[in-house]
Amino acid sequence: MAGGTLFRLFPQWAQGYAEPELVELAAAPGSIGPGPSDSRMYVAHAVDKREPYDPPAWLPPYRGALLPPAQPDGAGNFDHIPFGTPEFLSAHLYGVTQLVLEIWEDYLGQPVRWWHADVLPRLELQPVVYWANAQSGFGFLEAGLRWTRFGQALPLCLSFDVVAHEVGHAILFSTMGVPKSGAVGGTFLAFHEAFADLISTLSVLHFPSVVMRLLAQTSGNLYELNLVSRLGELSDVEQVRVVDNTVRLRDLQGLRLLEDGTWRDPLNLGRNAHVLAAPLTGAVWDILVELFQEGLVAEGIIPPDRDTRSWTPAAVTAAMAPLRHASAEALARFEGVFRHCLHRARDRVGLAMAQTILRLDPETLSFGQVAALLIEALAEPGATPRIAMGALLDIFDERDIDPRPFLAGASAGMALSAPLPPMSRAAWAGPGASLPHRSWARPCGCHGDIIATRRMMPHGSRASAG
Repeated sequence: MAGGTLFRLFPQWAQGYAEPELVELAAAPGSIGPGPSDSRMYVAHAVDKREPYDPPAWLPPYRGALLPPAQPDGAGNFDHIPFGTPEFLSAHLYGVTQLVLEIWEDYLGQPVRWWHADVLPRLELQPVVYWANAQSGFGFLEAGLRWTRFGQALPLCLSFDVVAHEVGHAILFSTMGVPKSGAVGGTFLAFHEAFADLISTLSVLHFPSVVMRLLAQTSGNLYELNLVSRLGELSDVEQVRVVDNTVRLRDLQGLRLLEDGTWRDPLNLGRNAHVLAAPLTGAVWDILVELFQEGLVAEGIIPPDRDTRSWTPAAVTAAMAPLRHASAEALARFEGVFRHCLHRARDRVGLAMAQTILRLDPETLSFGQVAALLIEALAEPGATPRIAMGALLDIFDERDIDPRPFLAGASAGMALSAPLPPMSRAAWAGPGASLPHRSWARPCGCHGDIIATRRMMPHGSRASAG
């Protein structure tokens, strides 16, 4: 039977997922070669890579000794590879990278052409570097090792969140580029971190098991901090940053990028683009929760006295216990409706983000402009679930982000990308499940110095947003 290519992936390793889950990628069986490898990327599993790549001085291809490539079985699948082997690390890194690309090409409505394709046509994937982080750059994506406080070494290539975040950077650079002038500011870097985090979060919500665990953990009340909004979590208490946060721009006054590429933090806390990203990241997560709530209300699951869409954050916090009780009762009766509403909210946000990415001008990028484009995409006629303009403005106001100066200009001067229908990957792990790929062409916007920009985005200091 014709279908896709099978891999086994961890949705969130070190979060209670003892076994990797079966995933079917859209690629036809036999189209992915040893490595794994294809026309756009390949795994080069180094025997002993002690340092990360350092563009432009050190770039792929890797010329040192390599471990044997992961081999497909007779049907072209990679799900037979045992966990705990080097080949599994190779297959896992490739599988996560390809899955995130498939999801976001569906949202974008077009294939992603690597920003380095003219020089390095394929992306090199390095599963293990003896380095305590992960990065993507000019022609590569590589993952290191990180140790928990308990002394456990965790290969970051097994962390879906970490790898998806790095794929997110590659997608953004490939679709947007950087300012022609090379004048990259702190806002541009913070936007990159915010959207890379959100790309990771929405991608992991395509695992049915994650959606089920999320609803069970929160009793269907997404206002609670949960496993999906803890990005890059390495244990029950350690995490890289938090998507569900309460950070406002006023909390970050004085935090700015200096001309030499370093950050000035008036509080001397070592804060940088990752922390400056928190208000935008949190606002988009709040929109997803609002859309989820709207769906439940439209389905008649939430009674009027428990409809929190017009409540203040303080009011929601004060009523958390009765909200959780009411939500738990509804979830027990209508779990399928909860899943459906979460899938729709996820896809509405993903499509809005994609339209925003395709329309943003890196020369003039600001949080207000990003917010305005997101609002326009979410307010398209006929799109469901609906969210009121006032609610969207309130969400961004809560973060000190003002889209109003950009809404009229954006409406007059920019045309929305052709709308895509909401899509759900709720059953993508099933036989033959795949989403259609559109082949729209769009000129690459990579006219600035992306290598220099990427060097201003060190990933060794990712901090919790609080």
